[in-house]
Amino acid sequence: AAAAAADAAFEGVELPSDVEAALAVLRPRLPPRLVLAHHLPGVVERRGDCERELRDLAARRKVKYLQLPTAGSDVAVVDAGEYAAALAGRPEFLEFAMARAGRLYATEAELRESGCLVPGEAAAPPAAGRRREDAERAALDELRAAGLLRPRRDAPGVAAWWFAMPRCGAFAAATLAGRRKLQLALKRSKYKELNVDKPVAALKKACPLGQEFHVRDLVGRGDAELVRRPAGRFLRSRRDFDD
Repeated sequence: AAAAAADAAFEGVELPSDVEAALAVLRPRLPPRLVLAHHLPGVVERRGDCERELRDLAARRKVKYLQLPTAGSDVAVVDAGEYAAALAGRPEFLEFAMARAGRLYATEAELRESGCLVPGEAAAPPAAGRRREDAERAALDELRAAGLLRPRRDAPGVAAWWFAMPRCGAFAAATLAGRRKLQLALKRSKYKELNVDKPVAALKKACPLGQEFHVRDLVGRGDAELVRRPAGRFLRSRRDFDD
């Protein structure tokens, strides 16, 4: 009877998946509350399902994928609600972006043809020409200035834009700075390992994302592995790092 009552209490309630729960735990306290996709396998027990579940969340418009400028492997996800708040006042562009929640970029042709740059004029004839083109260029410049688009420069011959969020650059810079400090601390340690249950001296100053973030970062990238011993958790280097 007690079990039946418990089941009835949760009837119709959509419980979070393992990946959703992990995202909630891993989100930084301060915006932008981005989670790097390669951090998740170290938290979710069913590691092989992480990417599939993330893609499913994007397909259901619960998260948005973003590419950070630090490295091609630095793909982040942000909660759809936070992303929508960053795009407040731009409903057409928000719809365009969330219809592509699992994509990292859009071509300029897609942006122009969708009508999201100049709402209400999607059906305007090409002959209406220069004025519309100027308005679209101004809209692209405004979205770039607002930190919502970033030019993609690694696709020769194709004009394209990375989706972005305000303060993504600061998050990326903090990620890269902490990553580099921890890599160098590992390289300079006697046995190429550090006890990360204790504060790492290199991360004591100017480390807004916290030590655990950077430990997960190196493990998720394959730069290091965590070894558990009676004395604590040791981060052990798996490769050599440049000075």
